[in-house]
Amino acid sequence: MRALIEAGAAYGDRDFTRALAKLDLADQIQPNIPDTWNMRGAIYAEQHAFEKAGDAFEKAAKLNPGDFWPHYNLAHLLLMQKRYDEAAAAFQKLSIYGGHDELVQFKIVLADLLDGKPDNAKPVLDAMKFPSDTPAYYFAHAAWGFAHKDQKEGNYWTASGLKIFGLAQCASFYDGLAGIGWVPTRKADGSIPEQTDLTALPAATP
Repeated sequence: MRALIEAGAAYGDRDFTRALAKLDLADQIQPNIPDTWNMRGAIYAEQHAFEKAGDAFEKAAKLNPGDFWPHYNLAHLLLMQKRYDEAAAAFQKLSIYGGHDELVQFKIVLADLLDGKPDNAKPVLDAMKFPSDTPAYYFAHAAWGFAHKDQKEGNYWTASGLKIFGLAQCASFYDGLAGIGWVPTRKADGSIPEQTDLTALPAATP
């Protein structure tokens, strides 16, 4: 457990070499823990070693078939590889896992928009729950705005999500948009560049 915690801390600091070393140590103590393979996959994905990442996520999924995250990460890996049609289909299959509905809907909307299929994205977007339990609703609408070249609309919904849920809960959603280039990448300390001034906008309503 200590080795896993230290691996997670190193991963958070983006010290992937140290994280992998700690995961190797964890394997020596007790091999075939799903979390070690899931974290390995995340590291390999960050390094764009997509084949190794897929193998690691598959291993985690086999070790714990009922766990949502390895299957989610496999779908997200397709998104990172710009295999958008396959990613959307993989995310749709995740509907069997309860408790992650909003996140999955956001990813389906994002994959379909990036695939140039707004007609597929729109019914999913319209079906999203409001008020929402997560920032997914806001960032899905932001993605819709950005994908349709409406920077003001995209910024408006991004700012709304940040105001209501805070950066900590919005980080993964924000980073998803930043990875596409729709919003600025966060600074090394995790904050949003001041010049972005997204939080100066009023909160949006549906």
